[in-house]
Amino acid sequence: MSSTAVRRRLSTPTLILSMLLPTAPMAATLYHEKVVMQGLANPRGMTFGPNGWLYVAEAGAGGDGPSIVSGDGQTVSFGLTGGVSRYKDGVQEKVADLPSLAPEGGFGATGAHDVAFVDGTMHVAIGLGADPALREDLAAAPGSALLGQIVTLTGGTATPFADLAGFELANNPVGEPDSNPFSLVAVDGGLVATDAGGNDVLTIDAEGAIAVKAALPEGEWQPVPTGAAAGPDGTLLVGQLTGFPFPVGGANVFSIDEAGLVDVFASGFTNLIDIAWHDGTLFALEFDSDSLLGPNATGSLFQIGADGTRTLAYGGLINPSGLAIGANGHVFVAENGVSPTDGRVIELAPVPLPASLPLLAGALVLGAALSRRRR
Repeated sequence: MSSTAVRRRLSTPTLILSMLLPTAPMAATLYHEKVVMQGLANPRGMTFGPNGWLYVAEAGAGGDGPSIVSGDGQTVSFGLTGGVSRYKDGVQEKVADLPSLAPEGGFGATGAHDVAFVDGTMHVAIGLGADPALREDLAAAPGSALLGQIVTLTGGTATPFADLAGFELANNPVGEPDSNPFSLVAVDGGLVATDAGGNDVLTIDAEGAIAVKAALPEGEWQPVPTGAAAGPDGTLLVGQLTGFPFPVGGANVFSIDEAGLVDVFASGFTNLIDIAWHDGTLFALEFDSDSLLGPNATGSLFQIGADGTRTLAYGGLINPSGLAIGANGHVFVAENGVSPTDGRVIELAPVPLPASLPLLAGALVLGAALSRRRR
């Protein structure tokens, strides 16, 4: 049979069926992408507030204030260019200015990293990314003392609530002194925070008292905890960025039970930056899917079922850095997460596969078969 004959045998209905009814399982949900926020400065973690607004932490762009050497060896300068912005019904507005540290140019800043609400009060994790003792070198700059702290935010005014960098300096649970508060999760009237510098997970009670929940296990590379989420049965789930050399497939999602015991919930990821639990499914966001040392700068969003089954939900995201799931199942992802000017948030709206679509494809194929018989 000639190749031309083969091509003719693949009738249009059969070709449609081959596209709509694949032999391998596929996700039942597609997503429609829409940009909802723009012009953000190094956007990071996000959450929905009790009023329905989406709140986004912005690490800022540093400034022309005093400088220190960060934990990764860069000289970073201080400024009040970080903050929190919010979005609802087409309206975007900045609600607070907060501390920021960044190298010249403002890319890859450290500052406001996540937002969480406890009893209606906004709490913000502000990073440091350095030895906590170095805060003294920034003391001349108003607001610099808030670096490395969890603050409450009321009417645009930040008030110290829990000093994670101070706790690291006094206790140093793991390794060399370093603190970089990153993720916040509201639980039982208090908070759980990840310290991506200290490589530990901390609890914060309603009075701001800090305690170690767990220290993540050291392996061939540093664990570097990033995003966290409240999982099923009282467990806490924590994503892992991994330290140098940022191996492909080397990142895990850890589960931490009430006693602080750490186990692997899911594995095989690369440079996880955030996670979110929604309606029995864990969403896991990779900042850079071919490693921070790879040539590309795109990340991926995965869904993980209760049985551990992993599905790619959305790929090709440009340096995604934050994740939130709306009550309606819409997924919000912060992109361009290391840009001081071009950060944005996209909304991924689920587009379920209509139940009638496979039946339609089947009818088309049956019709084609009958037509061939008549001929």
